[in-house]
Amino acid sequence: MQKPDKVYLHNPNMLYALSTEEKIGTIRECFVVNQLSTQHTVEYGKVQGDFKIDGKITIEVGGKDKSFEQIADIPDSYILADSMEFPIGKKLPLWLAGLLY
Repeated sequence: MQKPDKVYLHNPNMLYALSTEEKIGTIRECFVVNQLSTQHTVEYGKVQGDFKIDGKITIEVGGKDKSFEQIADIPDSYILADSMEFPIGKKLPLWLAGLLY
């Protein structure tokens, strides 16, 4: 047995009930896992990116100022960013993940 890398709650709203401090990064990541895991295999991105979707696509989750530094050399990599209204290249708004459920 070993300690897991990260544990994500199925419902991001439960984070508010379990903690007094708001960690927006954790909330974003829980939301992405919740929305994508219904129809895709979501793996924790151990080396680069936050998640690997269906073993092919690398996703990095962050705010609107998130840069491509961590995933610059990875093919099929995207950023899901909060506080964006429309996509710009491979940087997609986080709310688009909600349409997949």
